[in-house]
Amino acid sequence: MSKSAKRIFALILVIAVAATAGLFAKMNYNSTHNTQDTIVVRLAHVVAEDNPIHQASLIFQEELERISNGRFEVRIYPNSALGGDRQQVESTILGYIQGCVPPSGTLSAFDQRLMVIDLPFVFKSGEAATATLNGELGEVLDPILEELGIYPMGWTESGFRHITTNDNPVTSPDDLKGLSVRTMENPIHVASFRAWGANPTPMAFSELFTALQQGTVDAQENPIMVTMSNRLFEVQNTLSLTGHFFSAGCISFNKEFVDSLTEEEKAWFDEAGQHFVDNLTRLVREQEQDYIQQARDEGMNVVELTSEQKDAFIEAAADVYDLFIEQYNGSQELIDLAMLYNDELG
Repeated sequence: MSKSAKRIFALILVIAVAATAGLFAKMNYNSTHNTQDTIVVRLAHVVAEDNPIHQASLIFQEELERISNGRFEVRIYPNSALGGDRQQVESTILGYIQGCVPPSGTLSAFDQRLMVIDLPFVFKSGEAATATLNGELGEVLDPILEELGIYPMGWTESGFRHITTNDNPVTSPDDLKGLSVRTMENPIHVASFRAWGANPTPMAFSELFTALQQGTVDAQENPIMVTMSNRLFEVQNTLSLTGHFFSAGCISFNKEFVDSLTEEEKAWFDEAGQHFVDNLTRLVREQEQDYIQQARDEGMNVVELTSEQKDAFIEAAADVYDLFIEQYNGSQELIDLAMLYNDELG
């Protein structure tokens, strides 16, 4: 590299570092100085703009700016613009950004007790899951997040997770044997897929499309809205509606930032947050069948499982519940709280 090119490269690097430092400094400033005319709230997520999570984020933005009469300014960063889920959670805890919308599987990496949400088939329905997460189970889990520096605004439904493959419908654990399946970096997810005979391969979501395209992994699992809004049907042709894990989301904010708000500001903040929670859950449930139809329209083979077929997965992963208790600080009490509404709302 010539001396001139080196000088140009160094100048670019200095500018980039300075810009990043300025961004984070401003983020931190807004988390501790709320006497300014406008409080900037930076809310990040990893999904595309047509995903219900982004749509609910826009509703949060509109409502908070409206009810606060411009006191708050919400800036939304979709598509992993500020890093993956884990990086966004870390940035929220540190106060570099004010909030993010991570899945429960990411939050459980910060405290293993939250892995109760990730147990296979622990919830019979989204209604049963959100009832206890925003009720009895949430009363146990929310203080855990607060100890980490997170203010949990509310738990939402992102849908049940399903498996996509190429030319290989998955209706029993035998169908997964030998397949390399991209999973989240979550020990419960990994243990479950091992119990089903697969080769779980954790990787960042941002790497998934290319990994499927290049054959680095054979299959993946996600809520159907994530699969479709990120066009994974372009590299996978079979969708098996296994519903093996429930994907809960938690709209999460920096606790120090929230604690710095006045009583009136926090009331506005909580009201807008409830709009996010209610609307995301509504959008996910309303769009589920639309996404399934879209998958068919895009040429995917959509395979529905019977309750008997799901029972085979449940039986094969029974030891994962013991693993949660014995190795990941879990308890039968947490499992019972998770299943609290299964009979009533399942």
